[in-house]
Amino acid sequence: MVDIKYTQNFYNNTSKISKLLSSIGIKENDIVLDVGAGKGVLTNELEKYCKNVIAYELDPSYYEILKHTFHDRKNILLVNEDFTQVHLPKKPFKVFANIPFSLTADIVNKITSDESQLSEAYLFVQKESGDRFVGKPRNTQIATILSYRFNIEIIDSFQRGDFKPIPNVDIVLLKIVRKKNIDSEYLLFKDFVTYIFNQMEKDVFDTLKKLFTFNQLKYIKEELKKANYTVPSDLPKEYFFKIFQYFKTNGLDYRNKVIGYFRMHVFQHSKREKINRTRNTF
Repeated sequence: MVDIKYTQNFYNNTSKISKLLSSIGIKENDIVLDVGAGKGVLTNELEKYCKNVIAYELDPSYYEILKHTFHDRKNILLVNEDFTQVHLPKKPFKVFANIPFSLTADIVNKITSDESQLSEAYLFVQKESGDRFVGKPRNTQIATILSYRFNIEIIDSFQRGDFKPIPNVDIVLLKIVRKKNIDSEYLLFKDFVTYIFNQMEKDVFDTLKKLFTFNQLKYIKEELKKANYTVPSDLPKEYFFKIFQYFKTNGLDYRNKVIGYFRMHVFQHSKREKINRTRNTF
């Protein structure tokens, strides 16, 4: 029996899928992943555009349907495993998938991880989740971190009636594209952003005072006051990049305040989730 968190709303508008695949430029030799393949509607359309489709489906009943439907298709590899636990392709790959909405964060984290070779992803997600990864209308920690290595935007929306069962929320297409020429300071940037978003100060300037020199803070204070930025989510992604350039010039005493902060935050978050899951089983 598959955990309810892996269930999803299946998409059935093949005409819309075909138009999307034509517009986003899937190429014949691309490796494309379909995560949560279900009965194979997206998988079938993907094979028309490329020769290397990997379809992941955890549910045994749907996996049997996929095996029956695609048993003679050499261009499609079927995988009956939990996608969050599999090894990703070692070569650059793309994702085009209507993923289980409850696993959106886990799947995005996996395909954008440091070791991932993702080049592009097109994900059917709830609009609220899409806004969170884009960082609009208010910026978020995850949107800021991912924007260092990826361009992320919502490029389309879907009719609720094209899903089964019909969702009670709006669904959009989230596009994630890897940037070129990413510098080696990404790990430090993740720590820097996570530190700023997770301090308990009432005003973001009180947090920034811990990370910048007196001269740097003079300019930062003026900019924050002018733009009326008071909390981390007020700061646009571009402003994080700007002040990070200042921060990189500072010595180890400043860097050591943030180094390892992202990893610590992830550990604490996972620990809280484990406690909550344990409580909910009783």
